[in-house]
Amino acid sequence: MNRLKRIGLAMLAASLVASASADDIVAPRSGFSLGGRGEYFKAKDADKGSWSGGAQGRLHFTSVIAVEGSIDYRQTRFEGAIADIYPVQASLLLYLLPNSPVSPYVLGGAGWYYTHVRSPFQNTDHRFGPHAGGGLELFLNRKWSVDADYRYVWVSSINSPTSAHPLGKDFSDRGHMITIGLNYWF
Repeated sequence: MNRLKRIGLAMLAASLVASASADDIVAPRSGFSLGGRGEYFKAKDADKGSWSGGAQGRLHFTSVIAVEGSIDYRQTRFEGAIADIYPVQASLLLYLLPNSPVSPYVLGGAGWYYTHVRSPFQNTDHRFGPHAGGGLELFLNRKWSVDADYRYVWVSSINSPTSAHPLGKDFSDRGHMITIGLNYWF
């Protein structure tokens, strides 16, 4: 597409947005949303990450400030052991473009990570850790939105005995988390 056509399309889009009344714009607002999400997690020292699923709820106090509660499930395998991990996170979200149907946000919070290691030596642990990141939410209409975000998670290592290390070994569980969610607004 040539430059003149792109400029014309951009001007048309800008005029449509400018002519819409405040009631027509679908953007962050007060209210509650609930949705499912996919999570990709890669531990800092891992060769590869894995996908898993979960759910999230967001309470929007204003068009700028929201809190999110989420729970996911993921499974990690290391040296003959399987770790089932349930991250439960609470996050504060600050929307940077509150009157836009595509709104970036920054987030920060903390999480509780219930971890059960299945190996010849069973082990259950409760770990805590902060997270920070950012994302983007696209408001499709008044009832549905899609979001994607990135978080870096600081969680203490999993220390677990395995058949190769009966006295225990530390396995890093801090790392990169990417989520993609579909939300329904009430």
